[in-house]
Amino acid sequence: MEPGTWRSGIAATFEAAREAFETAWSELQPNIPDNAEWRHDRDWRAEVAAKRTRGEKLDSEIRNTLMRCACGTTFDRWNPAESYPHRAITAVQAANGTHR
Repeated sequence: MEPGTWRSGIAATFEAAREAFETAWSELQPNIPDNAEWRHDRDWRAEVAAKRTRGEKLDSEIRNTLMRCACGTTFDRWNPAESYPHRAITAVQAANGTHR
């Protein structure tokens, strides 16, 4: 089947419809690019399910208090001794309108 062409109709039985679908899908699938969006979504969902099955947290559920300053230093924002000097840099940038 050429991309962009559609097949339609009513099958007499579910088995006949399933067979027609499998045939059409096997003809269509090689024409779908490897970088198709649905493949990324499918792979992401499988990865999430696997992590959940293993009892792991998702990356978005892991607390991370590290930040990167405009000066290039990575610091722990919950550690006052590390974060205060970088807060000053951010405040100066905000006052100058150069903070991203």
